[in-house]
Amino acid sequence: MGVIMYILLSGRPPFYSNNGANWSDGMKERIRAGEYRFDEPYWKNVSEEAKSTIKRMLTVDPTQRITIDEISNCSWLTGLTSERPIDTSLLGDEENWNQIQVS
Repeated sequence: MGVIMYILLSGRPPFYSNNGANWSDGMKERIRAGEYRFDEPYWKNVSEEAKSTIKRMLTVDPTQRITIDEISNCSWLTGLTSERPIDTSLLGDEENWNQIQVS
């Protein structure tokens, strides 16, 4: 989940091969060691709270890694959600649904 969030926020994977290959020994070692960076300019507009959450998600030791319950209660994520319910009634209308699918 941490890798996916990292990619969603930066557009780049946290672990990659330095020689352009899909997979390399160096990449495997960085994954095992949990070595990654928040490189500029990809992370300059991402909050420190988001980076902290990603760091906790990418913790190598599973006993120290953030749990799904902690992630669910993280203020970075809960602060992004609205208390207002989402109105899905328009999705039941066939004409609206067809317009959404075409878009």
